[in-house]
Amino acid sequence: MIGVLVDYLMGPLGRALENAYLTHSLPIGLLLLVWMGVVCWGLRGLIRLRQQLRRWVQELLPLCDPSQPGTPQQLLEVLEPRWQEEAARVRFMPTRHGLWIRRATPEALRAEVGFTAEGLARLLVRLAPQPTAPRPPSAPRQRRQSRTALSARPLDR
Repeated sequence: MIGVLVDYLMGPLGRALENAYLTHSLPIGLLLLVWMGVVCWGLRGLIRLRQQLRRWVQELLPLCDPSQPGTPQQLLEVLEPRWQEEAARVRFMPTRHGLWIRRATPEALRAEVGFTAEGLARLLVRLAPQPTAPRPPSAPRQRRQSRTALSARPLDR
């Protein structure tokens, strides 16, 4: 019954694609594997650039005050030479929907990686130590007896 329903929903084009895949699964599987490798290769540069940006901000975090409103803009100015150098090394990046890759430019990488004032502000919020209120002292806990000790005692009925 389910097979008939799926067959009806797929239509003639879906059935033809399914038959083609079942008949030629190895070449189609290899093509999909190559496609996935190309997309992952393009994504690798973005991931490394994001990690590098995080390291740079962590390195400069003790020297700046994240609570000041102009801090992200100051970080942009300080990190600009490093950014240009590292962004030039990234050759490819994923397209908008991530289905293929395209040539990477420093301007396109800025928005994708978060090397903007807003992106650095979000990163600073995540990396800056949050002030914590001191905890009130807790009452001492009673130690629980193990199950074996409980089962050894006779039950009061």
